[in-house]
Amino acid sequence: MSVSWDNESSARRFAEEYRLPFPVGHDTKAVIGTPYEVESTPATFFIDKNGVLVERKIGAFEGDMEAAFSSRIEKLLAQ
Repeated sequence: MSVSWDNESSARRFAEEYRLPFPVGHDTKAVIGTPYEVESTPATFFIDKNGVLVERKIGAFEGDMEAAFSSRIEKLLAQ
């Protein structure tokens, strides 16, 4: 998700450049950002099958982003 203060075209270019393995939407009205208290970008939130926030990461991932996401998501799905 890109937040209301992000430039949407820049966010889309970032997603394409880094081949993000998930969809990226633009939260123009802060409908998602406000409840999760998104105050800066990048910010990543991992939410379990019950809709519970289990991890919040502020800042960019270092190294292999796809591997970092895959391992966290696999753990969530296994719960």
